[in-house]
Amino acid sequence: MVRKSVFRDVKGSIPVIFALSAVPLLLASGAAIDMVQANNAKTALQAEVDAAALAGGTSKITNQSQLRTLVRKYLASNDAHDFVTYNDANITFGTIATSGNFFVKVKGKMQTSFMGMAGYSTLDIDAYTEVEKGSNALELALVLDNTASMNSEGRMEALKVSAKNLVSTVLDSVPAGAYVKIGIVPFSNYVNVGLPNRNKSWLDVPPDSVSPIAQTYPTYPNATYSNCHLTDHPYLNDGVPAVWQSNDCDVNQGTPVMVTYYPSSTWNGCVGSRNNGLDTKINGLANKYSGIMDMNCAAPITDLTPSKATLDSQIDAMIATGETYIPSGLLWGWNMLDSNEPITGAKTKAEMVLLKGTKSLVLMTDGDNTLSASYPRHDGGDAAAADAKTAELCSKIKADGISVYTVGFKVTKPSSISLLAECASSPSQAFAAADASALAAVFSEIAGSLAQVRVAK
Repeated sequence: MVRKSVFRDVKGSIPVIFALSAVPLLLASGAAIDMVQANNAKTALQAEVDAAALAGGTSKITNQSQLRTLVRKYLASNDAHDFVTYNDANITFGTIATSGNFFVKVKGKMQTSFMGMAGYSTLDIDAYTEVEKGSNALELALVLDNTASMNSEGRMEALKVSAKNLVSTVLDSVPAGAYVKIGIVPFSNYVNVGLPNRNKSWLDVPPDSVSPIAQTYPTYPNATYSNCHLTDHPYLNDGVPAVWQSNDCDVNQGTPVMVTYYPSSTWNGCVGSRNNGLDTKINGLANKYSGIMDMNCAAPITDLTPSKATLDSQIDAMIATGETYIPSGLLWGWNMLDSNEPITGAKTKAEMVLLKGTKSLVLMTDGDNTLSASYPRHDGGDAAAADAKTAELCSKIKADGISVYTVGFKVTKPSSISLLAECASSPSQAFAAADASALAAVFSEIAGSLAQVRVAK
């Protein structure tokens, strides 16, 4: 008799069992992937909402339609739209009556990739940010290019408008009793520290003088001119192509008339660099700064002040002259933010820590270094050496706890673009502007970052 095995043959059922068990495993794995994607989407959306709330909280706009446009602009400036969908009805914002805080809230949805098999085709992705005016302190040095190239294409006027808007945005956001001051360092080949500083212990300036020995030179008051015509002469004006015209004539000079004069030497406020090595430091003032005689430079620096009227007046008084030596501007911007001589209007680091404050510097330039230091003057032609000094100063300023923003206005040279990008404290603090409207937008964004608001929720 043949006995049947007591053991059942289950080989044929294994694929079915595996297939049935694989479905929940796949769903679980897919759900994990969707949840990671959802977390990324939440992070991206929150960054957008943070930016929009900070922009709305610092804006002076009261018209709701215009304010919605502003909020929408900042919501569209990041990458959440790659993950999350929402429409205008899903955006709420406004000022909370009880606290005065400004909020932005967005309710969005993310399309799932795997969870749809379980009936969840979308996930809710929401973000909320509330900002309030803070009491944190701020000291800000605006280091602004005032070189001759700023006379081109309306650049100086664009800078004045943008700088005054930044000042207004930052100072208008200051709550009562908060400590916020701004200073201005116009620079070209030199910085003008101001005539009142002439006799300070950290500065060495020869006395103005008039030679007792007369000099003479000929003049030709009776000259006659014929066959005159204008001739164009192309040249570089602080690195920017320009043309000057001469009126060329056939000249009959006539009889010369000698004029007598006494040579003079005058200081107009310009200061040069200390010796190589000291020109990237702000201490060791036993080694004095040198006043550069008979030199015209940019408008005088404006020490840290909370007065918008003073700052606006000084910005309006800026003039474009000279060539570009960025290290000069950076050094004196750093000096301005240090509490020790030569400029003593800043608080100490310890005082700023107690106030939970920030020291910041905004460097704006419209071109490349065209001059280098020859000590104490800045009349060399080694642009690479000037770039190296710029980079060294940027590193030291950042190491001193100062937050650096850079703005390249119509800067096109790749090495200069890279120099400014590396000078900034972070990639998000390096900006480029191709025209006046872009410059205004950049300064507005920096102002929003500097304005005294902070995320409350």
